[in-house]
Amino acid sequence: MTSFFTDARNVSVNELKVITVSPSVGDPLNDLASRIAPGALHDSAERCDAPKCHPETRVAVQGEIYSWIVHGDSDPAQRAVKIKWVTGPAGTGKSAIMGSVADTCKQDGVLAVTFFFSASASSDRRRKSAFIPTLAYQLAEHLPALKDPVARAIRDKPLLFKKNLRVQMEALILTPLRQVAVESKVPGVMLVDGLDECEAERYFDTHASPRAGESIERTKDEHQLEILEVLGEAALDPAFPFRIVIASRPERVFREFFNDERHKSSFAPSLVLDEKYSPNADIALFLQAKFSEIRRRYNLSPSWPSPKILATLLDQATKVYRNAIR
Repeated sequence: MTSFFTDARNVSVNELKVITVSPSVGDPLNDLASRIAPGALHDSAERCDAPKCHPETRVAVQGEIYSWIVHGDSDPAQRAVKIKWVTGPAGTGKSAIMGSVADTCKQDGVLAVTFFFSASASSDRRRKSAFIPTLAYQLAEHLPALKDPVARAIRDKPLLFKKNLRVQMEALILTPLRQVAVESKVPGVMLVDGLDECEAERYFDTHASPRAGESIERTKDEHQLEILEVLGEAALDPAFPFRIVIASRPERVFREFFNDERHKSSFAPSLVLDEKYSPNADIALFLQAKFSEIRRRYNLSPSWPSPKILATLLDQATKVYRNAIR
C-alpha cells in the first residue's frame, strides 16, 4: 500500500479523519428513459412518415373513438368501462386512425400515452420488454407529481426491469397513481396500436431443458395475451383514471380475449372497421385530393381525370377494400 508519509520526519498526527466517497447514484428516471422505446411514441422521429388520416376522411370513426375517450360510453351501464378494442384487417387504416386520434388528443389537451408496435421497425417496438417503461415514462413526463414515486420504485427494486409486465405495471404505474391520486376528471388515454405485431421473445433457462442454456421461446400469442391481461387489470383498478384503446387485426388471441363472456362486461363495444364508416366516401375524398395535387404540380386541366376514369378508379379501390375486410 502506498504511504502518504514516505520519507517524512518528526510527523505528529493528532486526529485523522477518513472520508469515504460513495459513487454517485444515477437518476432513476434517466435509467427509465434508457429502457423505453422512443420510436413507439406517436410523435417520434421514427414515425415521422407514419400514415395519418387524410383530412376529412375517417371522420366518423375518429369522432367515435375521441368521443369515447373524453365522454365514455353513451350507455350508463357502460360509463365506467375503460377499455375499447378497435379492429380490422390489414389495410383498413388502424394505425392512421390511431395516429390522428393521438394528434387530436394532444391538440385538445387530452393526455395521450402511446405505444405503436411495428413488426418492421426498431426491435424495441417489436417486443414487450419496453412496453411498461415507455408508458410509465410518458405518464411521469405529463404528470410531474408521478416522478418521485416512479423514481422510488426504480431505486427500491433494482431488478424491476427484469420482472414480468404485471409486476412492472404495479410498481411503475399503479402504485405511483395511488400515491398521487390523479384527478379522475382529467381526460386521458393509453393508445396501443398494432399489438398483433408484438413478436415473441427468447429466454434462456438452464433448468428448463436437458441441454444447459437451451433457449425457450414463447409464442407471440402468449406475449400479446400477457399485455392484454395486464392492461385489462389496470383498467379495473380504481386508481387508474385513464381509458385504454387497443388497435389490432382480428386475430384469434384478441377475439377470444374481448369476446370472453366472463369478462365481456369489462369492455366497451368493439369498433370494427367495416362498411359502416363510409369507406366509399373516404376513398373518393382521398382520390380527389391526390388528383388535385397532381393537377397543381403539373398544371393540368381541371377536367383531368374524366369523371368516367375517376368512377372506375373508385370502383376498383372499393373492391380492394371490401376484399380486405372479408
